[in-house]
Amino acid sequence: MRTKIFLGWAFLIIPGIISCSTSEEDMNMEIQITNSVNIEENAMVNCILEDLLCEVEKNVIATDYGTKTKDNTKRDSIPVIKVSGDDEPQTSTKTISINYGSSNHTDHLGRLKRGQIHNEITGRYMTNQTLQSIHFEEFCINNLKIEGRIEITSNGLNEFDQLSFTISYDSIVLTSSNGLQYSISGTKTKEWIDGYGTPENPWDDQFLVSGECHGINSENREYHSKISTPLLISRSCEFILAGETEFQVENESVFYSFGDSMCDNKGYYIRNGETNNFEFGRYSFREKK
Repeated sequence: MRTKIFLGWAFLIIPGIISCSTSEEDMNMEIQITNSVNIEENAMVNCILEDLLCEVEKNVIATDYGTKTKDNTKRDSIPVIKVSGDDEPQTSTKTISINYGSSNHTDHLGRLKRGQIHNEITGRYMTNQTLQSIHFEEFCINNLKIEGRIEITSNGLNEFDQLSFTISYDSIVLTSSNGLQYSISGTKTKEWIDGYGTPENPWDDQFLVSGECHGINSENREYHSKISTPLLISRSCEFILAGETEFQVENESVFYSFGDSMCDNKGYYIRNGETNNFEFGRYSFREKK
């Protein structure tokens, strides 16, 4: 009789143990979906793309505003800059090519770059409805290859008398040297909040960026990121200075911040009321441990 009672309790307890074990395992898997590696990589990708746009924009402004700005731009970067259609009227289409060469060269921030960035632009940078189409030719930064297309439309002045742009990322793919990939598509709005009146000096320019993007991360998971507090961008810093992003991987989401306006690669995210610090900017995607 005791044996039967014991077996009965055993059948009741064992499923409970299995259930608890499975629940804990599921919980651990859920916690790992959005982790510091995911967040660091998303922050890194955003910084790289914003920094690339700053490099392109400096050369577009240089083309529009004369040799003084061109010389300033060339001193601050290593590429050969070629402008086709430079003698045509400002309303015509021209292509600005930034050529870093076929082998790695070190830029003014110590990063290795090779390949080319091409920007086909119709009209002047600060004119309403000016269109830019950016694509890459074997372009790599610190051996991180970047492919895809970026479309930029100038919206003219907004209600705050700030020049505004709409930026569309069309199937951008970043491939690191270890073969891992990260894709990004989406739309952002960029507002020029400071430095607008000094086109000859790009280093005082600051921008606020809003919008949302999606794609597949290096773990082959779908992600979605939405800027909840506008990102603060400065041409004088390679990193995003401040701002907050709602970052979702599959069905789990967290908020992460780029920090407190310091020019560094440090940020933090909040999970279950606990603040976790992270660093970004390694130019590679790390396999999850």
